[in-house]
Amino acid sequence: MNEFLQRVPSGVLDVLVQEIATTLGASAVFVTAEVASSGQTLLAEFPKSIAASTGLRDFSAAEGAPDESSSADELVIAIPIHVRDKAVGWAVAAGLDVLRQEEAQKLVTLLANCAGILLGEPGAQHFRARPRWEDTARDGYWEWDFITGAMRLSRRSLALLDRRDTDRLAGPALWLARVHPDDKAALVTALLKATIDGGGPVECEHRIVKRDGSVLRVEARAVLEHDDVGRPQRLVGWLCDVTGRRSMESELRNADAMIDLGRMAAGAAHDFNNLLTVIRGHADIALGAARRDDVRESLELIRHAAAGASTLTRQLLSMRRCQGPERQAADVNEVVRAAERGLRVLAGNGVEVMVQLTPGRTRVHAEAAHIDRILLNLVVNGRDAMPRGGQLRITTGHVMFHATSDPECPLLLSPGSYVTLTVSDTGVGMDDVTRLSIFQPYFTTKPAGHGTGLGLWIVRDIVERFAGAIDVRTSVGQGTEFVIYFPDEGEGAEKPHRRDGELAVGALRIR
Repeated sequence: MNEFLQRVPSGVLDVLVQEIATTLGASAVFVTAEVASSGQTLLAEFPKSIAASTGLRDFSAAEGAPDESSSADELVIAIPIHVRDKAVGWAVAAGLDVLRQEEAQKLVTLLANCAGILLGEPGAQHFRARPRWEDTARDGYWEWDFITGAMRLSRRSLALLDRRDTDRLAGPALWLARVHPDDKAALVTALLKATIDGGGPVECEHRIVKRDGSVLRVEARAVLEHDDVGRPQRLVGWLCDVTGRRSMESELRNADAMIDLGRMAAGAAHDFNNLLTVIRGHADIALGAARRDDVRESLELIRHAAAGASTLTRQLLSMRRCQGPERQAADVNEVVRAAERGLRVLAGNGVEVMVQLTPGRTRVHAEAAHIDRILLNLVVNGRDAMPRGGQLRITTGHVMFHATSDPECPLLLSPGSYVTLTVSDTGVGMDDVTRLSIFQPYFTTKPAGHGTGLGLWIVRDIVERFAGAIDVRTSVGQGTEFVIYFPDEGEGAEKPHRRDGELAVGALRIR
């Protein structure tokens, strides 16, 4: 390298290459360039010293396609950096999964464009007057220095990021560490666009995961600011909490549909309740006259199912009258014991049902009828996934999570003590497309007339209503396991840090 070349500092790129490498799961991401005419060099790399082993070799064969030295399942994305229409270096991401090629191509292209602006001469085409505060004002203010990479956050920004006790002058990692993993790539993309655009604020809505597991929806706005001669100086922007607004929009979208559904459910519940009265009455009469044990057992099951159905109709009618759910507690072990005979009949002769109940605290804040509905829907799903028979296992247990970072803790579930209800089968399992849709209302893989697509949606609704979570583990040919987490209501249990009645937001993990 020419000893007279001058390194162009870029604290921003140093941070972004690391975030892009982490987001894409790349083995290396770097930006390296030399502009001989101006005596400038630029280097940003992760991990350190990776670019030195590569230099400014010709990546043209690897641009947007697998490099010859890569394996069949990995690739190298290399995008040239241009200054005044002359290629002076490369932005490179290596060791990528081929399934992420499109996402990597977009991010690395933005990196190359950003590097070109940092190396280019200041000029009128990039220079605009410094934006006024009201151009980007929303809520929490922040600014990110291009040269040092330091970020200054207002007190409101720190509060949104759950960092009130942190110094206002901090690194961008403080913000990025709080971003939901699924939203990080979109935020990094938006910040890169802001560094190369300069035409106005770039917006990106993303989720912030706080230390207690709760989630905020935040809108970030960023705009590029230049110095007096037109050089990129810093990014400035704002963070605005839009959680309440998005929740209200969702409620308004569903209001009309819920009104119609409520009318229909109330009418059906009223008529169905009349039928159940007849069923339960005649079951009681038949029990009094029955002599054979097998007949009595069947009649007991009929009476038990009718009692559960009566509870459901009562809940529907109380919901129509705008009555809130009563706070009740049920013992999961007792519910499973009471329902076991009926579940075995429901599973059929070809399915072996195994029940394993863990002794100890298994009381949760839910009605027994709610847990019955969960068991019923999951057992039906497991049975249908094993058309040639198999094993269906129902187990209970209890678990303690001390932090949301616990690898076994379902996403966004608050720390505390939980009772678990697990239903697993040895059936056909699910592929990626199916498993990401199973909790959507009316989604079903069954033929027309054989399923409503509401079973798992009902399960999720019940679980989230009582601040629980669902962990789904499945793969094609390997069966499916549903693990339900309910806050432990037992004496001495450490309660999750969530207000009574507050719903779990996105407390769902599918893997």
